[in-house]
Amino acid sequence: MEGTKTMMLGFWLCLTAILLLGMSYFFFYQAKGILRIKQLMEIKSTYATRTTGPKRMVVGGSDVLYSFDTDRVGRETSMPTVNFGVNVGLGMGFLLDMAREQAESSDDIVLCLAYSLYYKPAYDVFAYEYYRMYDKRKLNRFTWKQQAYYFIGNVKLNMGYKQKQFDIAESGAYINVSGALLPDEKDKSLQFPAHFTKTEAVLALEAFCEECKRKNIRVRITYPSTLGFDVYHESAYLAELTAYLHENYEVIGEPKNYFVPKTAIFNSVYHVNSIGQQERTERFIEELTERK
Repeated sequence: MEGTKTMMLGFWLCLTAILLLGMSYFFFYQAKGILRIKQLMEIKSTYATRTTGPKRMVVGGSDVLYSFDTDRVGRETSMPTVNFGVNVGLGMGFLLDMAREQAESSDDIVLCLAYSLYYKPAYDVFAYEYYRMYDKRKLNRFTWKQQAYYFIGNVKLNMGYKQKQFDIAESGAYINVSGALLPDEKDKSLQFPAHFTKTEAVLALEAFCEECKRKNIRVRITYPSTLGFDVYHESAYLAELTAYLHENYEVIGEPKNYFVPKTAIFNSVYHVNSIGQQERTERFIEELTERK
């Protein structure tokens, strides 16, 4: 009997400790990755609010952060250009909300969206963590099941987080990213769904573009720079996504235009180095000039 009581006491003590640790994390823990996202957003927002007249915003995940030298784009196109690339793990809805807060009439928004943003949740794993830290009221965007899943997922991610340090341009782009650090386990093609469907994220995109149209804000969509693989040319998903985008939006380019060789890749199939950034930036300037 005494042994059973001791075991039960131990069980409840452990459960209490776990609950206290969980509550402490939920209310007080400052995730380094989210602090970095917040820092990047503040740099970009500060630059955007300092501009006068119409501005251009290139919006997307971290591929945008690496791909576009927006200081140069602004100089050579005579329109202040902000690099609003942050992190794909925030989700389409979060990234569009970020653009929505900064956009004004006569602005030009170019959405360069990583392929997963179209089929992943509109508010994804890092959006949960961002709201946990800065705006808990918005956690109601997630079901209780999603909250539990993302809570555990972020705990695991934070345990292995390593901060990368790069030079950041005034307009919010990473610059001077040289070399190639792509590990073998990341040297593989992206995995797409079998077919394109209108997900919650796609519906959020449609609503955003309609809102911008009413506010006289131009929105265009382009495709991310990514390491090219032959299998992409046979992907039904990419073909269907491309058809949908060209039918419904003003689109710059085709996916194949932005498949890059490994010499242009840094540490992820979505992250280009300075070689890839120079090539994408020069092409982007040409595209903007052709489509005034």
